[in-house]
Amino acid sequence: MIRSFLLQLGLYTTLYSSVHLWDEKSYKMGLLFVPLIGLLLGGILYGLSLALPVNLQPFMLVLVYCLLTGGLHMDGFGDTLDGFLARRGREEALRIMKDPHLGTFGLLGVLLLLLGYYSFMTESGKLLLLLPAVGRFSPMLVAYKKNYAREQGMGKLFVESLNLSQSIPWLFILGLLHFLLGEWIYLLTFILSILFSLLMGLWCKRSIGGMTGDTIGFTIEATQLFYLLAYTLLEALWI
Repeated sequence: MIRSFLLQLGLYTTLYSSVHLWDEKSYKMGLLFVPLIGLLLGGILYGLSLALPVNLQPFMLVLVYCLLTGGLHMDGFGDTLDGFLARRGREEALRIMKDPHLGTFGLLGVLLLLLGYYSFMTESGKLLLLLPAVGRFSPMLVAYKKNYAREQGMGKLFVESLNLSQSIPWLFILGLLHFLLGEWIYLLTFILSILFSLLMGLWCKRSIGGMTGDTIGFTIEATQLFYLLAYTLLEALWI
């Protein structure tokens, strides 16, 4: 189990290099730990927010998040927007997403994503602890029973290996953690974010017939941005 955890830690963060640990069995077992890695990232970000002066928090939180994740999922976020928003059909969308060059839609999307993180991370309070976990849980729910849209790809094993025994426990764990934070807005934010991620899954299915490695990254980052925005709006409406 430790091998499986370290393997996923190396895939989802820059905290560890797990190339030497790769094997398919460990990868499949390690999917259970993906939200746990999110909790680890959230703990680092939340601890940093408590330690830093207020004026440094927005930039440093975004910087550290990018350094910890290597910008891995932001790449998928931009590629997915380039492919989907081109509105040229499934095959052309898949071709555009595979292109290593970032297009206009992707560039604008990533800039807005970073701007959203910069604006809302410091305002999320205790939810910063759970933000990366919610983001990394979302594709586990969205990609379940979905087709892989390409014949081969980095996300193929992820999509084909998912099962309810990995995702359902985390649905209850994350729901409970939001409840224990003590504000009904926290739990509502989580529920709305799950619904949003499911809608993103339907968009992926409609656009390209399923999921890819890029759309997995897109789901993570888009759900996190929605999570922050939803909490900010709910808090403003509640006040």
